[in-house]
Amino acid sequence: MAQIKLNHSLTYKKVILYRKINKKIRYYSLELIPTLFGDILFIRKYGGLKNKRPTRIIKKYFSDIDCSLRAFEYLIGLKQKKGYYSNA
Repeated sequence: MAQIKLNHSLTYKKVILYRKINKKIRYYSLELIPTLFGDILFIRKYGGLKNKRPTRIIKKYFSDIDCSLRAFEYLIGLKQKKGYYSNA
């Protein structure tokens, strides 16, 4: 898990999870990025490793840091229950 301190209370976080299904490796990437306007951008990308582009990209904005961190941790827990794992 990468974490870089940008401001006093804003951090950049990124996690990439992997899962093997039918001899194919799938990935799920989660990112929290602070914006210039004080919001937090939550980006979810997923797809197969063989494809050049992700299957889908979902972006959501949060005004509260705590809400964005809760959503981030909640989705990591859900994906780990489905069988995704982190290489780190």
